[in-house]
Amino acid sequence: MARAIASILAASATALSLILGACQTPPPPKPAYDYTQPVPEGDQLGDEWFDDSAVIGHSLMEGFEGFSGVQSNIHYFTATGLSAAGTTGYSKFDLPGGGKGTLKKGLGQKQFSKIYIMLGTNEITTSKERYKENMQKILDVIHDTQGDDIPIYILNATPTTKKKSDSTPFNLKNIKKLNEAIAELCEEQECYLVDLYSCFADEDGYLPSKNSTDGVHLVASQYKVMANYILSHTVEE
Repeated sequence: MARAIASILAASATALSLILGACQTPPPPKPAYDYTQPVPEGDQLGDEWFDDSAVIGHSLMEGFEGFSGVQSNIHYFTATGLSAAGTTGYSKFDLPGGGKGTLKKGLGQKQFSKIYIMLGTNEITTSKERYKENMQKILDVIHDTQGDDIPIYILNATPTTKKKSDSTPFNLKNIKKLNEAIAELCEEQECYLVDLYSCFADEDGYLPSKNSTDGVHLVASQYKVMANYILSHTVEE
């Protein structure tokens, strides 16, 4: 008799647990990412964040490779003077499998964890529309080789010094125009925008002269600042 009562009580407890479980409110869905805004600041991650990532870019990304101090297996598709317009046709990138070749060939040799892109400074007077068209060709190559779900981070243009801005096309107006195009592209193509401009601009919007070698490029120590900024502006997948 006692055993029968115990069985009934156990069955009742199980049924009650199932009922209560069914009545629990499911957790709210994760809010959609807002691609209209730059990646917000968060905790700074370690260098392992960059493991198996790829970087596509010009000489500032070459400086990043040489002076950031990041210890990770990043593959760099970079070249001095590289533009968005010239990236897909460039055939002298170092390839993951060895040798030289195009971006498409290199991206086809390995599956990367994420992609970082910094391009535009070398085509500073290009129209916003043309720049976005050129960047779209790069994004198409990435998606064709890496799939549609690969996280893509686009680094916007860093400021130039006031002297450089006052005397060359690398001026504040053109930098802002380029960064507007980058922001539009990130929203339209659902890429993550990393606002390096804000990282390096002073209160007037210029790069402090002490932080630059020539008005455009950074002194070696500032590439570590860049790395720390990127590592504190990431998106959890």
